[in-house]
Amino acid sequence: MLSQAAQDLRGRGNATAAAWALGRYAEEAAQSGDTAGALRSLDRAKFAYDFADHVSEQAWVRFVTPYRMDYLAFSVFGELRRQELAATADSAVERLGGELPESGVVVLADLASALLRGGDVDRGAYVAHQFAAAAGSKPHPMGRQRAQAITAVLPDTEHEPACHLLAFATS
Repeated sequence: MLSQAAQDLRGRGNATAAAWALGRYAEEAAQSGDTAGALRSLDRAKFAYDFADHVSEQAWVRFVTPYRMDYLAFSVFGELRRQELAATADSAVERLGGELPESGVVVLADLASALLRGGDVDRGAYVAHQFAAAAGSKPHPMGRQRAQAITAVLPDTEHEPACHLLAFATS
């Protein structure tokens, strides 16, 4: 259905919607083990987003911000355990800048989760620490669910942030 949706969303004013459908297809392909399909669809999603104007296209796709596109890449590269995850992570953190925006808390959560799933435990734990600190000062509704998911994949050696994230998730 996502592949068909991406094809149906061709044309002027649909780039954001097409990017989202292609990105979601990439996630699903990665989860099912279709590496080539996932990477091809992610490339197509990024290309479509280059032509997107998420604030002036359909209202229902305004959530597809550059941060959302970063998340799709985190998700795909993490699931496939691809080395591109590190460069994507660096780019996303740079995009966040020095002053963490409200949605940046969710970006940190998504990045920590992808790094941990992708096998980069040290870096994932480091970002989980950053997320734990940010979640307390800038709580975000989507952060609670992500905090619980990160807690489930943190290694046992990361007891302190796991406890903090679990407390945040259940508050």
